[in-house]
Amino acid sequence: MTLPLAVAAPRRTPAPVVLAAVRRSTRAVLRSPALLVAPVAQSLFFLLVYAGQLSTVGSSYLPGTGFIAFLLPLILLTGVATGAGAAGTLVLRDITSGYLDRLRLAHGSTTPFLVGPVVAALVAVVAQMVITVVGATVIGYRPQSWPGVFAMLLLMVALGLGVALLSTALAIRSASASTTGLVPLAVFGLSFFTGVFAPVDELATWMRLIATVNPLTYIVETARQLGSGDTLTAAPVGVTAVAILAVAGIAACALALRNARKRR
Repeated sequence: MTLPLAVAAPRRTPAPVVLAAVRRSTRAVLRSPALLVAPVAQSLFFLLVYAGQLSTVGSSYLPGTGFIAFLLPLILLTGVATGAGAAGTLVLRDITSGYLDRLRLAHGSTTPFLVGPVVAALVAVVAQMVITVVGATVIGYRPQSWPGVFAMLLLMVALGLGVALLSTALAIRSASASTTGLVPLAVFGLSFFTGVFAPVDELATWMRLIATVNPLTYIVETARQLGSGDTLTAAPVGVTAVAILAVAGIAACALALRNARKRR
């Protein structure tokens, strides 16, 4: 069942309201283990299992590149997709409880209370990625360029922004937990149709075809090239894909809010 959002005449939104919304959402994430601990546990689990079972094999066909370094961008991507989806979950809670409408009546706008969950989810994503990189370092990750690793994390934060915005838009539009979770689930599923354990050129023909048209492939490859200091051949497509996702998320949120006004 779709729950409408009441929208009053727009007023100027002061920065303290936005900051208060961010603090509130951040506390909600910290108090919800499923939103914070689960993505971290997922990332570390996949990292340890894949590295432990395939590291020796992977090193044999990845000359000059450690298997953990090859695997890490994909692990980060799946973790970011899961963690950024927390934004939609937080917004959905406020919608179904009626809290978002009460805040709107008090402040004249829902915008800061949508910004808050998105920012809080990205803060959690950053913490999650740092923990994952530390874990990778403990088991042998030695990047060629730490500035490149920082750039890789920025790329993943941008990806997380798009996922968070789309999840928020679905929460507003559907007021359904199952629908809100579709974006992280879709990204997680599509991530396995990239070069997960081997370069795309080494995949079977049918899988190579899917990976070639999958935009996540270029995001993962860009992250790998940033971490290894290689030439950024995949960057034009990878960065464009992330930018399109973020713009689509902004447009989806705007459209969802407009539809909510019409329903009201």
